Amino acid sequence: MRIKIKTDNKSIREYLFLIGVLLLVIIPKGGFKISGIPLTWGYFYLGLLFGISLLVIGYVKKFTINYKHLLSYLATLPFVLYFIISLQIRGYDGTFGNLMSIYINFIFIPLLFYINLSYFLKKIDPEYLDKLIRNGVFIVSLYGIFLFIFKQTTGHYLEIPYFTVNASDLGELEDKYNQRGDIFKLISTYNNGNIFGVCMLMFFPMFFSSEKSKIKIGIVIIALILTLSRTVWIGLAIFFIIKNRQQLVQLVKVYLLFGIIMFFFSSIVLSKYFQYGSLFNFITDANLGGRIAQIRKLDEITLFGYHVYSEINEIVYLSILRQFGIVGLLLYCFSFFVPALIYFSTKNNRKVYMYGVILYLIISMSDGCVLYIPTLVFFYFVSTIALMNYKKTAE
Repeated sequence: MRIKIKTDNKSIREYLFLIGVLLLVIIPKGGFKISGIPLTWGYFYLGLLFGISLLVIGYVKKFTINYKHLLSYLATLPFVLYFIISLQIRGYDGTFGNLMSIYINFIFIPLLFYINLSYFLKKIDPEYLDKLIRNGVFIVSLYGIFLFIFKQTTGHYLEIPYFTVNASDLGELEDKYNQRGDIFKLISTYNNGNIFGVCMLMFFPMFFSSEKSKIKIGIVIIALILTLSRTVWIGLAIFFIIKNRQQLVQLVKVYLLFGIIMFFFSSIVLSKYFQYGSLFNFITDANLGGRIAQIRKLDEITLFGYHVYSEINEIVYLSILRQFGIVGLLLYCFSFFVPALIYFSTKNNRKVYMYGVILYLIISMSDGCVLYIPTLVFFYFVSTIALMNYKKTAE
């Protein structure tokens, strides 16, 4: 007997997406660890969706894959194969959790979004999809500001194990590179300022373009600024430059005024606590937050790489270049840049999501947080949505 499963049930699809936003956008670090490997509720849910999608695909009479999604997925395979071969030849010198992150983020996640879920995401009302993500971004930003103030005033974080923090990381948030002298970055439920900022930047173009409330937009921008991350600040500036490229002169004036205000603010308020003394010293830090050591290793570059793989550092492209050589970097860039190339060579109307893709590709030159939960989940999600054609969508 053949079981019929309806895949056009709007309420079920929307409910499943709501759960996804809750677990991946609002509480992305909730969960626990086994042998040092973080197991989050969001990634458990993605695994469940993968299984459900396979069952549905097996029973429906018609399942189509957008050729743009198929090409984007196929583009990820050369780097994956190159990485596996390189690992077999040169070996691995790192934690098992780090190795699992590579396989999950570069093999499982793109397959899940480009192939398995793209068909179902297309059936969700784009306005409903945007609304849920906007709400998620606002909630974690608002909570992030609350937690930022709470930490500075009480001296400790408010932690809810299994939800706002991984149960195994309870009491260890101060050890996750969140401190700037006596000031702590805004981390929200992402447990790290850079990860929060990088992830929110991928959604920010859609949020900024479709959110009607100026107050909510202001709260999200303040949250991004309070990450105290130069990478995030640069990404935010690049977005506004791209969006207002026609009014570049006026934009320069706005940023100049903003820079002057921030300079005096940091000099008066933060100089006592901020490890760099002032905003100017922070921005012009010659050590680049510890990244200068990665740049100085450029003399170790080869065609195919020769180092034993350990991890992918902050400056993603340099890290790939050093460990996997010029060929590895080209394959990596091919994997990540193809969605943008496809977008600009075809007719699409999800520009606000493609802006998120482009922002991530740019800030990866500084800090891509590439193996940290849930960065690549968001990257492949916004890439998938950006390549969808809807009859009517708002930018």
